[in-house]
Amino acid sequence: MNRRNTRAFAFGVLFSVCIIGIFYFRIAGTKVAEMNMDRAKNFLEDNGYVVLSKDKFAQIEKTLSTETNNVEKQQKPVTDPPKSEESVTAYQLEIVSGMVSRDIAEILAKEKIIDEADRFEIYLEENGYSKKIQLGSFHLTAKMSYKDIAKTITKS
Repeated sequence: MNRRNTRAFAFGVLFSVCIIGIFYFRIAGTKVAEMNMDRAKNFLEDNGYVVLSKDKFAQIEKTLSTETNNVEKQQKPVTDPPKSEESVTAYQLEIVSGMVSRDIAEILAKEKIIDEADRFEIYLEENGYSKKIQLGSFHLTAKMSYKDIAKTITKS
């Protein structure tokens, strides 16, 4: 290709882009409705979403964390009587709505039922137990394996 052909090709591309741009911004732009805040909110609500302001969301999040903290305060460790020279730590775990595997792992690590919260959480995720956790009260001991604890809290 020589210089003249290259310029002609570039001019053709420029002309095509101009035609497409005019069509898009003039003709098609009038058909596209302007999306304002109320229309966007109504659209989301019609499709099953809940729209909250940042303040309302922060208030709900604060209430949820307060309730979770209250539940954690109510949960008290239970110790079994010593069967041998060493005592086995037992704990009555109460799982309430809104708790996730991370919360459960942290509580169990704090109560010395498991050694590491991160390892237990990874175990739950990798073996599919994190999506099957059930609400309720569960009796757990420090001698239970990760698998036993997972089966207990998922009732499987």
